[in-house]
Amino acid sequence: MKYRWEEVNQMRDILEAEIRGHHFDREHAKRLAVSLARMFPDCAQSMGRVAERMSSGG
Repeated sequence: MKYRWEEVNQMRDILEAEIRGHHFDREHAKRLAVSLARMFPDCAQSMGRVAERMSSGG
């Protein structure tokens, strides 16, 4: 399996921005979480929660 660290790093940056209360693209975050869930089945549940939170706006 080829790891896609770029996407993982993007999610890290998005989650850090969310924690700090900074602006970020929620739709991009949702798409990225869904993509990471497919790439990394071990974190699919967590990424599903992130995607759900991004859809709900908070």
